[in-house]
Amino acid sequence: MTVTFTVDLEDASDRYAPDGRYVAMTRRILDMCDETGCKATFFTVGRVGEAAPGLIRDIAARGHEIAYHSHAHVSLTREEPARFRRETADDKKRFEDLTGQPVAGFRAPRFSLTPQSLWALDILAEAGFRYSSSIMPTSLSLFGFPDMPRTPFAWPNGIVEFPLPVRPMGKYPLPYLGGIYLYTMPLPLARYFMHKAGRDEVLWTYTHPYDFDSDEQFSRLSGAPLWVSIILWLARRRAAAKIRAILATGAAPPLRDRIPASLMPLKIQ
Repeated sequence: MTVTFTVDLEDASDRYAPDGRYVAMTRRILDMCDETGCKATFFTVGRVGEAAPGLIRDIAARGHEIAYHSHAHVSLTREEPARFRRETADDKKRFEDLTGQPVAGFRAPRFSLTPQSLWALDILAEAGFRYSSSIMPTSLSLFGFPDMPRTPFAWPNGIVEFPLPVRPMGKYPLPYLGGIYLYTMPLPLARYFMHKAGRDEVLWTYTHPYDFDSDEQFSRLSGAPLWVSIILWLARRRAAAKIRAILATGAAPPLRDRIPASLMPLKIQ
């Protein structure tokens, strides 16, 4: 089973300096992709486009997909629709001007597309997005969207959704290809879950630039509990090796190249 490598390109410090550590770590990721022959999807915060436009151009020039990750990494459940519509249109245009390529994909910060924030889908459709990668089909998370399909589906307005890969584990389906779930899980178990995935599932891993920053001193991640920040900081020492091992099983194309040709729209109750 092949897996698409995706990166949530954001600055954990929330400073978005033109020469911040997130820039250096993203370039480290790009070098890793060159070494492995992997083409990734970079879900990019709009503020990165403002602070480091050269980084955006370089990502696209090296054959990767630029997708959108909101303007300032605000969860959809805390967003104002009018502001979201304005910032999304402005950022999408900026990315397209920088890369010369259409921006097709969107990922909600913290997978915060939930029953309370479905209003965002129509704004995304109006702006011309083709797919989303924004739901966690489990109740394990604060922003979980349980009982949703684990395979790609179309929302009523036609936007295709790529759900976060999860594996049924009793009451709570377990994510296993990114974040604290992958970094605390034995690699053989993650590989086993990949092997058990259904034929129609689209697998993708999610990472962040700071995951690869094993030299940075500890700092608490914005909006994360202290214990999560500690675990993720300790996990940096083995994150890159785990990601390389996952990709070695077979790297799939960027998500924009995996959009199904035809899907029945999901009926929302």
